[in-house]
Amino acid sequence: MRRNLGVATLLAVVVIAVAGWWFLLRDDAPPPPDLVSATQVAAAAQSKTVEPAPTTVAPTTTTVAPTTTTVAPTTTTVAPTTTTVAPTTTAALCWSCAYEEASTTTVASTTTAALCWSCAYEEASTTTLVPEETDNVDSKDVSGTWSVDTTIGEFGIDEASGTFVGFRVKEVLGQGIGSATAVGRTPLVSGSAEIDGTTLVGAEIVADLTGLRTDRPMRDSRVQDALNTGAHPEATFVLSGPVDLGEGRQVQVPAPGSLTINGVTNTVTVDLAAELVGRILAVVGTIDVVFADYDVEAPTAPVVVSVEDHGIVEVQLFLTR
Repeated sequence: MRRNLGVATLLAVVVIAVAGWWFLLRDDAPPPPDLVSATQVAAAAQSKTVEPAPTTVAPTTTTVAPTTTTVAPTTTTVAPTTTTVAPTTTAALCWSCAYEEASTTTVASTTTAALCWSCAYEEASTTTLVPEETDNVDSKDVSGTWSVDTTIGEFGIDEASGTFVGFRVKEVLGQGIGSATAVGRTPLVSGSAEIDGTTLVGAEIVADLTGLRTDRPMRDSRVQDALNTGAHPEATFVLSGPVDLGEGRQVQVPAPGSLTINGVTNTVTVDLAAELVGRILAVVGTIDVVFADYDVEAPTAPVVVSVEDHGIVEVQLFLTR
């Protein structure tokens, strides 16, 4: 009896440990942003379904006016007779219906360029997505002010198809569990970039860190405390010098600037990749940071043995002008 109880207890501990690892500790962090995925989001945001408007050909109606004849003798009146010819209605056939009728009769049918409401409905149900008008954006001339557009894509820790600023850092877990990757992101981003010809001449991006959410909700409050968002809720990047973007729709360049976190500013370099997709400029970038440089102490938890003293700031932006 005791032996069975001991076995049952051991099995219960194993099940709880496996469940805890599966739901809380396993390293299934979302992937970092990449330009290919970002351009797909930008392209999808500019697609629409084209449905042709049904065209109805009004029938023509012909009515023959009735004729009335009255005979008026001195003593006899013949009741007038009224003759009405039933109106005839003719309607032009749509090109589809006319084709079908012509294939089953020897009488040539009249064909018009319009579709009847039935054929138009069937054709509309088979239409495909086509690119929307792109506001006459010239891919060779991207000069102007580009602003962060948070309406493109959708924000999610796992999906991350919209604009966000976030971080990625490695954790070492206790009890021989191994390591995991902590990821946090905020969609509360604003800012703009100024381009003159093929040169990025200015940029400022601001992220509200109070909106940070991680892939493990248990981390959220600890991350907020570590970043001291109560006193310094915003992180800011400002471009410090012009960047030559070169020719072409896609660029990969280092961009120098200053990064402010927790009220502390340091010089950094963003590994920047961008591509113009129609009227949308898709941008992804990463910045290597050392937490101590910003007076930030890595958050801890009972199950976490240690957290690396450095991490990666990740950026995914969609800009329009």
